[in-house]
Amino acid sequence: MNMNRRAFLVSPAFSWGAAAQVAGGTLRAGAATVNITPNLGSSMAGGMTDRIATDVHDELLVRCLALDNGRSRIAIATVDSCAVPRTVIDRSKDIVAASLQLPPSHLLISATHTHSAPPSGHLFQSVPDPKYTDWLTVRIADAVRIAMERLEPARIGWGVGREPRLVFNRRFFMKPGTIPPDPFGASTDRVQMNPPVASPNIVKAAGPTDPDVGVLAVEAADGRPIAVVGNYALHYVGGGGGGHLTADYFGAWAVAMARLSGLAASTRFPPFVPILTNACSGNINGVDFLKKRAPYPPYAQMTLYADILAAECYRTWRTIEFQNSVELGGSIEELEFGVRLPTAEEAAAARERLGQTGAAPVQKDRSPIYARETVLLHEQYPKTAKTPIQALRIGDLGIATLPGEAFVELGIEVKAKSPFRATFPVELANDYRGYIPTVEGHEVGGYETWRAKSSYLEKQAAPKMTAAALRRLGVLFRGQ
Repeated sequence: MNMNRRAFLVSPAFSWGAAAQVAGGTLRAGAATVNITPNLGSSMAGGMTDRIATDVHDELLVRCLALDNGRSRIAIATVDSCAVPRTVIDRSKDIVAASLQLPPSHLLISATHTHSAPPSGHLFQSVPDPKYTDWLTVRIADAVRIAMERLEPARIGWGVGREPRLVFNRRFFMKPGTIPPDPFGASTDRVQMNPPVASPNIVKAAGPTDPDVGVLAVEAADGRPIAVVGNYALHYVGGGGGGHLTADYFGAWAVAMARLSGLAASTRFPPFVPILTNACSGNINGVDFLKKRAPYPPYAQMTLYADILAAECYRTWRTIEFQNSVELGGSIEELEFGVRLPTAEEAAAARERLGQTGAAPVQKDRSPIYARETVLLHEQYPKTAKTPIQALRIGDLGIATLPGEAFVELGIEVKAKSPFRATFPVELANDYRGYIPTVEGHEVGGYETWRAKSSYLEKQAAPKMTAAALRRLGVLFRGQ
């Protein structure tokens, strides 16, 4: 699609005359990016074994949108990371609160979930570098502070599109006796994640998908695009090159949005900032396991998916009606969950399985990897875990967060029960507590339920989190 800049700026909802009339509106907005790409040689999270960065395909960024209506401020920031723990996020929020008086309840920080970035928490066998996490903490705060510094009169709008072609539930019910034993030696799983493509043993998908495409667009009073926030339930795409650092399709989508807006080569300042948030996609990926297809060259699939999603985001953007005055608010609550800890006997058996290696790094075989996870959980994790659930309000748009890789059913439920006209669920937000399966998901088993640092909360965590998200949305909707 070739769109020149003038064609983009004159949207169906606003003419140049209308833009001039709202120039003195009460809403102000600003957006910023900061670079968080590490040195080569850094660890890369996203697999069960550690990898080392040998090249940079595209820069890793923090992207931030800040809004101020004269009475309240909020900010939304995404981090090109597999997952960001609460220790980093809370320290970033403290820096922001001290300099901007922006309360933690009004600042949403989430990870995109690229699998080609350094760890900021201990993920399987990828251990964070304290020097990097200290720097990352400050850089996240920098993005928020810069976005706030750039506040200018603005107008805002939102809409919901639809793109079903890119999302597939990756968990399948299989024919009896065809699912391999789990890493602990048990054969109790009734579903398999990522089974062989086009396997005759596939019975049916174990859950739905969410094809909704949420779009929040912010323009300056003169029509210049300031930022666009997308919301889509797709885990990540992958298919990059070996040890390449990359923001995955989240970064490629931002490039595509700039191209569609006519700003790909723009040198204007402040720059246009596209931000893609991950909706609930813990059991969703971009592979159709019912059909065989030729493999993609490196980066081709993530670029294709980014382009397709960006086209729907841009189409939705063009239908949005803008306003220059909206209510803004934030609300947060703390939840405490039980942790599925291994018993002393299970930990002892895991140590025996590991032999003399203890919890040291192991190779790709799943059994010792999960034995190592068992030892670490037993030695390092408490019996309970506290984590925040947050909601933001932007007019009649609600945003609800979940602190991990939430199953798609959670986002669908929150949207269906939310009091707002539209609601964007954002996962991997404000903390990382591993996978958040539904109760039924726990009962049928599969990778996302195997006890490890990647999955350890109590089985009732999902309904408790969705209930809390709906409570926070309700508080904001009622203006409390």
